[in-house]
Amino acid sequence: MIKVLFRADAGPGIGSGHVMRCLALAEEICANGGAVGLISAGASPLPLDWAKLNAFIRMLPHIEPGTAEDLSITVAIAEEFEANWLVVDGYEFSTPWLDEIGRTTRLMYLDDLGNRNAAAALVLNQNAGAEKRYSLSYSRSQRALLGLNWFLLGSVWHAEVHQPLPRRLLITLGGGGGTAPLLALMRALVEYGADFVAEVVIPACPDGVEEVLQLAQKHKEHFVIQQGPVSMPPLMRQAAVVICGGGVTPLEALSLGVVPVIVVLAENQAPGSHYLEEINAVNTVVANEDGFKTAARLALNLMDDVRKRQAMLENGRGLVDGKGAQRVLEAMMGK
Repeated sequence: MIKVLFRADAGPGIGSGHVMRCLALAEEICANGGAVGLISAGASPLPLDWAKLNAFIRMLPHIEPGTAEDLSITVAIAEEFEANWLVVDGYEFSTPWLDEIGRTTRLMYLDDLGNRNAAAALVLNQNAGAEKRYSLSYSRSQRALLGLNWFLLGSVWHAEVHQPLPRRLLITLGGGGGTAPLLALMRALVEYGADFVAEVVIPACPDGVEEVLQLAQKHKEHFVIQQGPVSMPPLMRQAAVVICGGGVTPLEALSLGVVPVIVVLAENQAPGSHYLEEINAVNTVVANEDGFKTAARLALNLMDDVRKRQAMLENGRGLVDGKGAQRVLEAMMGK
């Protein structure tokens, strides 16, 4: 039986993307008779789905990620769990840190930036166009899995059917940008004076939440606030357009049939977002005052333009087929 231990964090400034894409692979492992564990130093509560997998979970809230202490504890827990594989996902882990992990067990590193050339058994970079940008970036890895063919789409997305409500938008920017981008987008949408209803997902970040709630209450005909642990697929299913960051959300949206307007909130989001824009599957803006206004205008226009939405979805069709986790597991099993 394959036993896979994951090391990934979530919380303010990090978001939940690392933990959630690891969860997609963990689900596939358990569906094929394996066992999974998770080590997390993040501050956010883990999705309940990890508990449903009977996962071995070890929370390390007081550990600084990527430190020597983190390394020592991770290696010890991997031995305790008797892991066949250790999957590491996060930007805090340096190449020497990863190399040391690779000396103790088979390592797979989930990367986005191409700046960690570790001696891993596998490297996974599931971003759009990664096979073109990073084909030479992982020379010390035994094998690199690059591009959307390996995209880890969680099982919760497989059963959803897109059924958009009239004039419905979704705004979800993750935990990395705080609430300031949400406020800017909400204000821009109101300024256009259009008819819309937007579900607004508040990240796990306490700063500025009250201001978001006050603005939503002032314009309660336009905004529905979603706070706390949120299940994204049901919200996405109801939306015609989603305004989101450039992580995994745009690809989850396209897999469901929702057109994304991407606000690039971090450097690591830019390459994949621009790739999707080049094939005209998304619209992309930069996270500044003009960008937020442009994002609001693009989303409202797309909401009204069914023909344009369908053309963009056709360009994005098939980018994510939902079988990425299966392919990754087969690679881990040497198939």
